[in-house]
Amino acid sequence: MHRLVFLPVLALAAVLTTVATAQADVIVSPPSDSSSQVVVRTKPPTVVVVRQKAAAPARVVKEAPPKDRERKVGLHFDVAGTFGPSVRMGGFDGALRFRPAPHFGIDLGSGYFAGNDYDGDFRREVPVTTNFLFFVNPKSKVQFYVLLGAGLSFGKKESFNEVRNMTHAGGQAGVGLEFRLAPGFALNTDVRGVLRHRIDNDPRPEFLDGPRSSDTSGGALLTFGGTFYF
Repeated sequence: MHRLVFLPVLALAAVLTTVATAQADVIVSPPSDSSSQVVVRTKPPTVVVVRQKAAAPARVVKEAPPKDRERKVGLHFDVAGTFGPSVRMGGFDGALRFRPAPHFGIDLGSGYFAGNDYDGDFRREVPVTTNFLFFVNPKSKVQFYVLLGAGLSFGKKESFNEVRNMTHAGGQAGVGLEFRLAPGFALNTDVRGVLRHRIDNDPRPEFLDGPRSSDTSGGALLTFGGTFYF
């Protein structure tokens, strides 16, 4: 009879001991600087090692380089000359240049030229022109362009016995190269063919060659200059 009572008491004591052990204190040690492990300590001493997943390296986002702004307005200057069997004239041009699109430009300009004309007389001229430029490869450092333009020219011809004021209307066409040395500066060179007709009220012809006469003239013009873009 005593044995039957004693056995339940022993079983109850074992259960209480297990519960007390299960409710042991837990101490968590954070990882040290040289380790990525978290150590869990319990009482009674039982060590449980939990591996901590290494943090992913922070992503470095590289900012795109700032895009160079489009420069749609510029100032163009050049020196120019025309050379032939009888004609020896040279001068300079200046123009306000607009680039509304990479492939297209407009020059509004004027200039001054002086020298000897076809008859050997001294002549001064002031041209006023509008030129359209078509750039074939505007993204390149060396850009090829085609030029088409029209304008007026106001001239004064001085011969040994008179001075004549003349007005011409005409057009020009040519090809050229633009060397883009920097976003804000370029060198330009081109060759142009010029054809024009005198339109003033003087009834006398401009050119005489025996029985023939004409008020139409033409020639070639070579230019070299630069453009400042803003």
